[in-house]
Amino acid sequence: MKKVIIIGLFFIGMTVVSCSKDNCKECTGCSTLPTATLCEDDFEKTSNYNDQVENYESDGCTCKTK
Repeated sequence: MKKVIIIGLFFIGMTVVSCSKDNCKECTGCSTLPTATLCEDDFEKTSNYNDQVENYESDGCTCKTK
């Protein structure tokens, strides 16, 4: 019975951690790129997300945390 409770708490903890990583930026006012909402969860790596945000900012976009 203790194992079932421990496993259940583990899965609940993993769910909370994965949901709390939702980091999104709304990028508007771009020169050539379309307005977009970029979310970290949509990318395989955080570095890919950061690179895309930098790409939008280098195009003149204003990216604000959503």
